[in-house]
Parts: sequence; structure tokens; C-alpha cells
Amino acid sequence: MQLTSFAPITGLMWKYLQHCNIDPEPIYKKAGIDPELRFNPQARVDINCIDRLWAEATAVIKDPTFGVKMVEFWHPSMLGAVGYAWLVSSTLRRAMSRIDRYIHAISQGLDTKLEDTPAGLKLSVSIVDEVRVQPQQHTLIIAVLMHMCRFNFGEELIPTEVNIARSKPDDAETITDFFRCPVNFDAEVDSLIIARADADKELSSANKQIALMHDESLMRYLVEIKKGDIVQQVQTIILDNLPDGQVTDKLVASELNLSERSMQRRLKEHKTTFRYLLDSVREMVAKQYIENPMNRMSDIAFLIGFSEQSAFSRAFKKWTGKSPVEYRNSLN
Repeated sequence: MQLTSFAPITGLMWKYLQHCNIDPEPIYKKAGIDPELRFNPQARVDINCIDRLWAEATAVIKDPTFGVKMVEFWHPSMLGAVGYAWLVSSTLRRAMSRIDRYIHAISQGLDTKLEDTPAGLKLSVSIVDEVRVQPQQHTLIIAVLMHMCRFNFGEELIPTEVNIARSKPDDAETITDFFRCPVNFDAEVDSLIIARADADKELSSANKQIALMHDESLMRYLVEIKKGDIVQQVQTIILDNLPDGQVTDKLVASELNLSERSMQRRLKEHKTTFRYLLDSVREMVAKQYIENPMNRMSDIAFLIGFSEQSAFSRAFKKWTGKSPVEYRNSLN
């Protein structure tokens, strides 16, 4: 499957090249990227073109720390709906969980992991093997995350720990000065750790209704961009048919023009099953609906395909370890 990235994020490199008095247009064209795509929120760019853009830019900028300097020209809106959802998240924990959940809407060349550690809330970002990564990209990834956290929280935010999967450059102070804390270079993966008290602090910029609106659009966008993958095709069909009640493997296989056995065999090749995907989609959608206090539990049960609220409650507790009511109360 061809890996792609959200086209408007390429606008950051355009702005930085202009800042360096370098004409971006020939560099973009040499990389195979139409410069106009940076204005198109519906467009995506092949990861291979992004690789070439970074290789060409690195060759002309000749600054081993320019990744951290680029954030001066960054705005969360460059991430589209993900960025807007970030801006109205009630806490940094919820903002970071949205990045973790929707990372492939930003770039299919990245994978994330969000976890609580003794040092605080840790968001790790790994770059898939298919990407030919430049050292400055590692710096930019974590610098952008830090910039976005400060955008919501305030400039006084200092991370507990910063790890960057690149060698230490000669001018490392430029990077450490930005984070205002020691930086661990040569890390296995790029990661940022925020103290739990900071991660869970309620933010004045929060707007739950707008955040949930973006979440709903992102769920559909995410499955749309991965239609070529049998797993994502199954998830899309499940999502579209949830409110109708009985979503069966027979129904999904039929919409894929496959026999049930063929569909199950192809899912097995991806180390998953229809039942697992059905439960994971139901859980994902249920959590989104539960976060909106205007949604009644009985309505949520219907919307994700349960005929009885009691059956939904049992299933949700199996998925999360909490009842739907307990989960909603834990969000407050």
C-alpha cells in the first residue's frame, strides 16, 4: 500500500526555505510535489516525495539543527482537523491521545505510543522502515510536539524528558535551549515526557463539543485514506453499518465481494480477526459518544449496534474494565 502524508504539512518546509532566502519551488518540483497542494486540505502526498523533499532541503540548508528552528513557522492548523482538535482539547493528555489515535491521518510514515511512565505521560513517535529519514526530521517531530503543548499550556511548560533518535549535533545547545531541559540523543525512538500534573491540568482553551466534532470527522477520514488495506476496508464497512444493528462477517464479506472464508483468511494474514475488528471499532466509537455528555447511554448502545443497554454495558466493561457510566465519570 502506498504510504501518504497530509499535504498541508509540506507548507512548513516552504515557509522555512523562504526564511532562509532559498526559492522553494524548484526544490518541491524536483521532489515531485506540486507546491499548490500545501493549500489543499483534501490532498495527500506520497511519502517517497516527502523523503526527496527533505533530502533536497537538507542539502541546501546545511544546518544540522534547523529542525528545531522550523517550529517558529509552525501552527497546529497545519495538521488540519487533528490540529484543531488538539487546540480545543481539555488537557494535554487528551490532546496527545488524539495525536496517538489519528497519527496516520497526519502521516502513514509514523507510528505512536502513548503511555504513563514513572516520569510522566510519554508520547513516543517512531518512523516506519520505508521512510528514508534525515536527522533533522527526528528533531522536528519532537520540537513540534513540544511547541503544540506550549501553544495550549503556555510557554512556561518544561518537559520531564526529551529523547531524540539522532546523533548529537555540534550545536546541540540550540536544541536543548528550545526544550529548556537536557536532551537524550541517540535514543531508540523519539519521545516526549510531560509531568502528569501538567498533562492532566484543565486548559482554558478547551471546547469539548468542537473537539468531538473533529473526532467524528477524523474517524471517517482515517478509514477513508486506508481503503486499500483489507483491515481498513473491514473497519470502514463496520463503521458504516453499526447503527443498523447486526454487523456480521457475512455482511462485511458480501460488501467486499469475498466469501467469509476468504475474508477471514486475509485478515489472518494481518494477524487479526473479524471479531477483534468489530469490537475495536465499537469501542472506539462508543468512547467518542460517551465523551459527549448530551448522548444518553441507551442511544449510544443503539448507535453502535446493541439492541439492549445492558449488553452494551457488559461489552464496554469487557473492553475497558469500566462501565460506560464509570468511564464518563472518569473524564470529569
